[in-house]
Amino acid sequence: MEPVHPMPENDAGRPHGTLGGLPCGVVELDAGGAVVHANARALEMLKMDLPAGLDFSVGLSERFELDDVPRARDLETGRELRIDETTLWIQAGPSGAGAAGTLIAVTDVTPFARALDERAMSLRFLLHDLRSPLNSISALTQLDASDPEAFERCGGMRQITELAHYVLSLGEQFIFTSVTEHLNRRDFKRLDLRATLRQIISQLEVTAVYCGVALQLWLPDSSPIWVNGMRNFVARAIQNVIDNAVRASPRGEAVTVSLRHVEGFAEVLVNDRAGGLPGLLEGERLTDFEKLGKKTATGFGLGLKLAVQIVGMHGGALYAELNGQGGTMFVLRLPCLNPVAPVRAPTSLVDADRALRAGRPD
Repeated sequence: MEPVHPMPENDAGRPHGTLGGLPCGVVELDAGGAVVHANARALEMLKMDLPAGLDFSVGLSERFELDDVPRARDLETGRELRIDETTLWIQAGPSGAGAAGTLIAVTDVTPFARALDERAMSLRFLLHDLRSPLNSISALTQLDASDPEAFERCGGMRQITELAHYVLSLGEQFIFTSVTEHLNRRDFKRLDLRATLRQIISQLEVTAVYCGVALQLWLPDSSPIWVNGMRNFVARAIQNVIDNAVRASPRGEAVTVSLRHVEGFAEVLVNDRAGGLPGLLEGERLTDFEKLGKKTATGFGLGLKLAVQIVGMHGGALYAELNGQGGTMFVLRLPCLNPVAPVRAPTSLVDADRALRAGRPD
């Protein structure tokens, strides 16, 4: 086998020592596809002998027991090879410098291959999780056509709506996980939380009317409240919390959404009268919504778990506590970019009178 230490220049004028210093594997072939030189990294990665004069394509085919013999031109688009737990990518390119030969680059792409394998596995799990609710929706629609009374006994359109909501939640969770793997702080932009809330409420009004629940929004004033983050994600977290509250509320009740400043944070408060979350006691705060996802077959609480992940990614938090009105108050806290200045205590009767007139506590 040809030595891998620096050698005299070849006919094209390239010093073999240059190839030896590259971090990737490099195999140089002549015009006929025979090995001219292979650096140490290529020998290490391919785990095969590459003596000068060896037909590279034949040697590669025998080493990896390939069904075909890939010639240099066939490798121009690249090819994946696996050795135990290692995944290699080999690709051919022109030798350059006017030479008629070919350079084969060998790169270890194991981390990327593992990421793709994990993503494929996640997709398989997602498809498995989707199969049950989608089959149920299909069965319900067929039952509606054949036996309307049995359809209503099985929950009717409300059951289909809940199943569809669960399917959407699973998809959202997968998208969120996929995006956050590559998310950077530079992807965050300033957004007006007040304007976002108004838009969310308008989007959920149809759901509220369908559920027979009054959806109310209380905002103290019209000043923007700025937070830093990904608007679509922040909106989704808030929407999931409000949507859960609306769907859990009895017909005729109300869900109230409000906004406040607390110690440098902007807090979105969602109050319902749905009887309180299971197991939540007076004076306690619930921050772990994992168990709620197992309460029903449709995955009640999955939207809350996603909301927890989103606000956590933005440096905030989500918690729930009993509100003393026969229901639960959910609080989404997000760092605020324009916190309200503390109210100065009045120092005179004139100041106190002005504070009262402005509606501020003295």
